[in-house]
Amino acid sequence: MTAPAAGPVDAEDATQDALTEADAEQADVQAEEEETDAWKTREGAAPASIVACPNGPLLVRGDFEIVTPDGVPVPRDRETVALCRCGGSAIKPYCDGTHKLMKFDTARRRPVPAPARKAAEEA
Repeated sequence: MTAPAAGPVDAEDATQDALTEADAEQADVQAEEEETDAWKTREGAAPASIVACPNGPLLVRGDFEIVTPDGVPVPRDRETVALCRCGGSAIKPYCDGTHKLMKFDTARRRPVPAPARKAAEEA
């Protein structure tokens, strides 16, 4: 067996690798949903819990509802969903794995804009 040739990383390959990781993450979420639609009719569902994944989405499990600002329910077909918190998802409010492409870092803090800081001080 021969080793792959070493060379520069192709941007398309890097993007494909990141998408593959995103697909794997989504597959992990789906693996937790082996019950398929049984959660919709199960009585005594567990209360909602939220896990903030390091550098990733918010995983929400249990009995909850997602609604728009107008109160319209956002459809979901899984008991556990991954909610975007990087802002880059094309399927918001759900995560599509874009956080990996944009190297979303939950440890990095943005500076508070001066007007917001002043308003907070005056409150």
